[in-house]
Amino acid sequence: MIVPTALWLLFVIPLHSFAQKSEVNKKVLKWYHQAQDAYKKKEGEKALVLLSRATKKDTSFIEGWLLKAEIYSSEGNNQKAIAAYRHALDINPDFFPPAGYFMGNLLLSSGKYSQAADAFREFLTNNNISPALKAKATKQLVWAKAGKKLMENPVFVTIKKANSLINTTEDEYVNYLSSNNQKLVFTRKVKLPNTETSRDIYREQFYESVKQDSNWQQPVTLNLPWAQNKNVGAMSLTADGKDIYFTGCRWPGSIGRCDLYNSHLKNGTWQIPVNLGKSVNSPAWESQPFVSADGKYLLFASTRPGGYGGSDIWMSVKLKNNQWSSPVNLGDSINTSGNEMAPSLYADNKTLVFSSDGHPGLGKQDLFIARKNSAGIWQKAENIGYPVNTKYNEINLIYSLNGKYAAISSDREQHNFDIYEIPVYPKIKPERILFFHGKVIDKKTGKPVSAQVILTDVTTGLKLSIRHSAPDDGTFLMIMEPRQTYAFNILSKGYLMLSDKYSVENLISDSLHITKTFRLTPIKQGGRFTLKNLYFETDSPELKGKSFFELNKLITYLNLNPSLKLEIRGHTDNRGSTKHNLSLSRQRAKAVYDYLTAHNIKAERLSYSGYGASQPVADNSTSEGKAKNRRVELIVK
Repeated sequence: MIVPTALWLLFVIPLHSFAQKSEVNKKVLKWYHQAQDAYKKKEGEKALVLLSRATKKDTSFIEGWLLKAEIYSSEGNNQKAIAAYRHALDINPDFFPPAGYFMGNLLLSSGKYSQAADAFREFLTNNNISPALKAKATKQLVWAKAGKKLMENPVFVTIKKANSLINTTEDEYVNYLSSNNQKLVFTRKVKLPNTETSRDIYREQFYESVKQDSNWQQPVTLNLPWAQNKNVGAMSLTADGKDIYFTGCRWPGSIGRCDLYNSHLKNGTWQIPVNLGKSVNSPAWESQPFVSADGKYLLFASTRPGGYGGSDIWMSVKLKNNQWSSPVNLGDSINTSGNEMAPSLYADNKTLVFSSDGHPGLGKQDLFIARKNSAGIWQKAENIGYPVNTKYNEINLIYSLNGKYAAISSDREQHNFDIYEIPVYPKIKPERILFFHGKVIDKKTGKPVSAQVILTDVTTGLKLSIRHSAPDDGTFLMIMEPRQTYAFNILSKGYLMLSDKYSVENLISDSLHITKTFRLTPIKQGGRFTLKNLYFETDSPELKGKSFFELNKLITYLNLNPSLKLEIRGHTDNRGSTKHNLSLSRQRAKAVYDYLTAHNIKAERLSYSGYGASQPVADNSTSEGKAKNRRVELIVK
């Protein structure tokens, strides 16, 4: 983190307190004291005129050059401040040793990393500096070396500033970028007129814009009636666009100064926000939430106790009761004694980008990337590189849903924060994932159906995602990893259970989106469905362990429809004798019956029978057909 110059040091320290006095005439000394007085009165221009007279009259007047450097630095004129410090150090480097440290900081903040490193190295050779200042200079030397290395090894990327409909003279921060980079949601921070106090007042609002012919169109505000006249900001939108997580500061009933809230989109209206409660919020500051694409994880910045210093990044997990867990700190691979903020987790749940002023970088806030390894441990964060990062502030990065594009917020033009677009380059490329956009409707009426959608790893039986189709439109969104096979189940009251298997093992297409409509059949006598994720040992009625996960979902379904009665029917392919196949199919149906009754499903709701190979649903001349014929069906009684 770049440490500022003294700002006040030179004009409050009397002339005689320097390490040694310089020989000056009375006129030069008079101008110097007048310059000190002018600077104290914030008359910097007058002070500089007086000091110029003094240093012109006596070019070796070191006190004059030091005060010049301080005034230029306070006015943001780093170039002239650096030159003044150089003059002073050339005259006598031992007169005021901290001058070398201040000059190094100015070089560092100016992006002159190689020169800054030289300045800090030279400063550290001085034996008359305090241990505290030596430690600071050592840290700054690390930053200077890091900046030099980043500048010498730039990433190759095209950076495009969003147009003037998006970026204004106010601050804009990116919040969401759609999969095809055609929809943008962002925050605009507007300064409000204030006649009551001298303190500036700001209001943040959320906007969305769509792209036409490669140009962003006029943004419109998100319709959030409950946000009027409230301090809201730092928003994250779920991948399906149905939930907003945001920061509300000083809201009635809040737990801390700034808390995290959630609002759900229902029938086209954003509902009254809900405070995430004491499991997430604390009396400290919580802000900048980011919810993962699958809805499992909530990351945010907080100054709560238990961190590494400043603002840290924390994470909560969605629990089975739909509440958020107590947050955990992401550890020292991510967090430092500085400030880590604005987390952004790609849909693979393994690629995290955040801003930090604690990790060595180019200066101020830089963007860093960290990846989770196969053991679920975050690896050491790395700077995402120049020119995406600059000597100014880059404070957040948002990926498009397909992982091909990104947008950042930066004040690189030095006046306010704007939004810039970049293609995803190798250093920040996330893992490939698949977005499964589903819709559940009534097969007969076509109306949307509210249902529980469960995605399970076929091999481990681990439930990877549990979603609910929206009652107003029947839609849901799930995240899948390529090269896997999933069990897929849809459960709803009053409808037949859907059991399916979905493989994305051979996904090589560039398209990472699948859209599918599921038509559920209302429960009626004679209705049937097949358990497609049921497995038996070869030529045996013994259930394989991975079948239990499917049967447990069937139990959930039966409890959801407590009056439903089913006949369990076993079927085989045509291999083996008729007698053997009838016996095997009946035993397999009984194995399912036994499992269900052993798990508190009443026996009077169930019956079982075997049909052998007498009712094929596919051609038994192929291995695929035989596999389809080996099945267990459920028939509504």
